[in-house]
Amino acid sequence: MDMELRGQPLPMTHVQRVQRLYRQSLRLSADWYWERSEWREKAMLIRDYFEVNRGVTNMKEADELCNMTEVILAKYHHPAPFKYATAPGGTKWERNIPFPKELLDKFVPFDNST
Repeated sequence: MDMELRGQPLPMTHVQRVQRLYRQSLRLSADWYWERSEWREKAMLIRDYFEVNRGVTNMKEADELCNMTEVILAKYHHPAPFKYATAPGGTKWERNIPFPKELLDKFVPFDNST
């Protein structure tokens, strides 16, 4: 029986895990190096690290490399990661919330002329 039918999520493949680690590594480096030229140097080093280990076929060794990368990511986690201004937690998040339509329908304008 398919695992999704039982309500359990499908396990992540090794390729998905490596892709997510690579992406997290790039985002973490962008948090620490906000200047594009500095970040690009670090991104190239991260890419080289992943490319060197690309040919690993032993799954135990590959799993150890992934675990080691997760430890490194946790160690260098940025205390204030970058967030887009309009994203949840950003500086402009819900700053100008649209007025609820229900209240607009019930609104009675104040007439000061009488």
